[in-house]
Amino acid sequence: MSSRRKAADLGRLTVSAEIIRTEAEILEGQWTGLGLRLPPMSAWVLVLAPTTGDPLRRVGGLALVLRLVLDAQAAGARGYVLKGASTGFLEVLADPRVRIPRLSQADAEDVSIAVPWTWLMPRDILRTVQNQGLGADTTLQLVHAVPAISGPYGFAPVDVLDRPSARRAEGLLFRSLRKTEDGWTSRWLNRYISLTVSRWLVKTPLRPNQLSVAILGVGIAGAYLASRGTYGSLVLGACLFQAQSVLDGCDGEMSRVTHRGSHLGEWLDTIGDDITNYGFFAGAGYGLWHSTGHPIYLVSAGVTLLAGLIASGLEYRYLLKIGSGDLLRYPLSQQTNSGTGPFAAITPLFKRDTFVLLTLLAAVANLLGIAMALFAIAAVGILITVVSTELRLARESRRRSA
Repeated sequence: MSSRRKAADLGRLTVSAEIIRTEAEILEGQWTGLGLRLPPMSAWVLVLAPTTGDPLRRVGGLALVLRLVLDAQAAGARGYVLKGASTGFLEVLADPRVRIPRLSQADAEDVSIAVPWTWLMPRDILRTVQNQGLGADTTLQLVHAVPAISGPYGFAPVDVLDRPSARRAEGLLFRSLRKTEDGWTSRWLNRYISLTVSRWLVKTPLRPNQLSVAILGVGIAGAYLASRGTYGSLVLGACLFQAQSVLDGCDGEMSRVTHRGSHLGEWLDTIGDDITNYGFFAGAGYGLWHSTGHPIYLVSAGVTLLAGLIASGLEYRYLLKIGSGDLLRYPLSQQTNSGTGPFAAITPLFKRDTFVLLTLLAAVANLLGIAMALFAIAAVGILITVVSTELRLARESRRRSA
């Protein structure tokens, strides 16, 4: 393959600088497919060190020892060492989510990271240690070398030895699920509710993808009620719209805390949100027109739907190209979340959590018709921004291909 052809292929894969930051794992495989080599990563294994506590205690829906192994797997460990395991250990670690093998011992070229088997800690701690570039045949006792806590929601490892320490660890674990990019409404309202609900849901057999489908049902029910067009049905539909927005955080929180994240789950979340949004505004537009006879409501709903569907189609095309279903990977979302741009101060108003709450308040105040017109204008503005982003990405791709 010519160097020019390689450059062209690589330009298509790395559409923008944002992908490089957010899709490292995907790009590693794509670079390999192009015949290019990345710097080798040091092989390392997790060594589960026995302590006096119970490593099979369940915290946040997972046994402590299982969480450590899954955290290590996510951080790139090639295996784990667990000596003298009882039948209970083997049953827990036979979980299908565990894809790395149990080893009798680390190889000479491995880095060994020893962790007390009753610890609960942020998963990025292992990744931070692994990225320190330790030499082969090194054994690191993590209890003596915990890296600095990163981020506003990070926490120091907790040795879970009894019920009080388990409750404390679970509280810290769920607090760490908060996101710095959360909008105003999520930060001060929605996330408090969703984390409380998720903390209960992880103790049930319900899976994140099943919850995503159930949440979509809540949104569709809200759209149907809005289509009835009466004041009461519009308010109740808006309440379900807001409930869907709150519960929308639960499936992601469950998937992260129980290591059940999936490509399908990302798409269920993204498409479910869009169906709920478009369904509610279509239903409300129809309901208001049916009850008042004013066609302006149909026009507002039509403009919102048309602009939204075109914007979503462009965003989906991009996500398919990079192999993700997470809308936060779209460059426009990243710019919004970073707080950059000329309208950085008011961008939280355009985040889904806030405009859904504003919809509910407008419905209660019997001003939903006015809100529909404003949302139609905002939808056109978002479409223009998305098209501008697509044009910018196309220019960047052509420059890299030249």
